[in-house]
Amino acid sequence: MAADWEDFVSNLKDGAAGLLKTELSGLITNAKGDSDAFIKRQGEKLELYLNQLANGQITKEQFQGYVCDIRDLTEMHALKMSVAGKASAQRLVDGVIKLVINGLIAMV
Repeated sequence: MAADWEDFVSNLKDGAAGLLKTELSGLITNAKGDSDAFIKRQGEKLELYLNQLANGQITKEQFQGYVCDIRDLTEMHALKMSVAGKASAQRLVDGVIKLVINGLIAMV
């Protein structure tokens, strides 16, 4: 069964919504499956915030603030990580910027 946020993204009136949903799903799945507990928690938070936005529990502005916090915290955490862990953190940061901040928020 699709998560609330997946239905929400699918219903956006933009041809890129399907691709965005696929990429966001991959980003969240990868983050939640990461061996680093911090990265895993950020993936869980991103999914939570997407569901809250989809259900009207938070505004677009609140959502943007939350995902910017995820981005900033992950960038700071990456400074303390090993090289392998940094790559994982950087993928999450890049995905949040590309898919959520530059993609989803522009469509909402």
